Amino acid sequence: MKPCNVILIALLQVSLLATPAVMATADQPTGGTTTLNSPDDSHMEWWRDARFGMFIHWGLYSIQGGDWKGKDYGKEQGGASAEWLMNSAKIPGPEYRKALAPQFNPTDFDAAEWVSTAKEAGMKYVVITSKHHDGFCLFDTEATDYNVMDATPFKRDIIKELSEECAKQGLKFGVYYSQFKDWYHRSFQRKPGILNNEEYLDLVEKNLDELLSNYGDMAVLWFDVGGNNVIEADQQGARVRELQPNAVICSRLYSRKVPEGKRKYADFESLPDRMLPTERMTQDTETCMTMRHNWGFDRNDDHWKSSKDIIEFLALCGARGVNLLLNVGPNPEGNLLPEETERLQEVGQWMKTNGESIYGTSYSPVDFDFWWGAMTQKDQTVYLHVLEWKPEGIEFNGIVGKPAKAYFLADPARKALPVTYEASGHVTKIEVPANAPDPRDTVIAVEYDAPVVTDSDAKGKYHWYTSRSRRHTEIRKRANAGKHALPEAVTGK
Repeated sequence: MKPCNVILIALLQVSLLATPAVMATADQPTGGTTTLNSPDDSHMEWWRDARFGMFIHWGLYSIQGGDWKGKDYGKEQGGASAEWLMNSAKIPGPEYRKALAPQFNPTDFDAAEWVSTAKEAGMKYVVITSKHHDGFCLFDTEATDYNVMDATPFKRDIIKELSEECAKQGLKFGVYYSQFKDWYHRSFQRKPGILNNEEYLDLVEKNLDELLSNYGDMAVLWFDVGGNNVIEADQQGARVRELQPNAVICSRLYSRKVPEGKRKYADFESLPDRMLPTERMTQDTETCMTMRHNWGFDRNDDHWKSSKDIIEFLALCGARGVNLLLNVGPNPEGNLLPEETERLQEVGQWMKTNGESIYGTSYSPVDFDFWWGAMTQKDQTVYLHVLEWKPEGIEFNGIVGKPAKAYFLADPARKALPVTYEASGHVTKIEVPANAPDPRDTVIAVEYDAPVVTDSDAKGKYHWYTSRSRRHTEIRKRANAGKHALPEAVTGK
């Protein structure tokens, strides 16, 4: 399937997940997001403010880089990624372990370097795969000897080093944990040497107790590929609440088939992989995104997204009330890839200037975006993320009243830009120079001297990363010309 077709289909699918938005009127100021089911959502405040985090996929699969016995199992469009190697190549557990665990010796790994890279990129939290679907644990555990301390020559607790470094540098730390799918340990039908269901659930319980007790404050429990057994999932969620009451729990603790109202311990909705929301989300939501096709390290994947693509994703996620968890896939030696660090540095430079328009903001005050881009909001300031420059002026409708001031957020002097306002239709127009100060995303801060209210009769639609936008045509043209890699969208991490 062509990349453009995949993203169109996926975006149509994700639009069905979006919660209907609530438009403020002159008597109803815009509100923030709400958590899925928790009556007390104070533990969500940091997460809502953060908006941007680093996802790390790293494990035994990284050694192979998507290859097994001369065949490339790295992700094709619509298929599994390099970290699914054990499943894709149908490698028996003992063979997989014997071949890879003795090779896992990432002596270049430096937790301080990884965390400082995330921090300089403007990320506020880090989530790493403590156990992916291949069952290998990157932490010290007594539940299985299939872990970094017992089965590899490295013999360093990677989760401990990263958790301590995040605490030192002031970032929140969390772990991805594959609680339902485990190709090495779990068998729904009794097989020699493989745990039955009861034994496997005991392993998960011990793992969770260790992760929640031995690594300081655990900010995020990012479960994945939950099953339909709500009782089983609730027991795991309850254990998190008991041992780390302030931890934020991913909705993937449960299967997507479990109704939202029955996902008792889900704090935020995790959208399907590599998907941007097609409209604003009024409940706490996160999307996880790769910088190229694969999540885990792949030697043959050169489909890199540009720094502009990533900044666009960040701006549009903010405008739609969604956190962006951006993935890196370190190599088997323990290094972040040059392409990853280069892009993160460029995003970090943009965030140093424009972070105010991302951190602590809520979704757009209007339930649509514009040809030029989209809005985020914080208190009485609306931030225009101008992704496509309009030298004739940046115009928007739907907000009642003339702004008190508009200026480029990158301008230290915050010199006022000329603004006109038409009460009929509530149309605001800002005069701008012929060339964009930042072609990736120029942010214009628009300040109001009263709470922001919107016109309930305002008309508009979503133009960016939707199934029928001119933007898709432009991105396809750029991708075909080799200027940008298309942001693919597939399900099933």
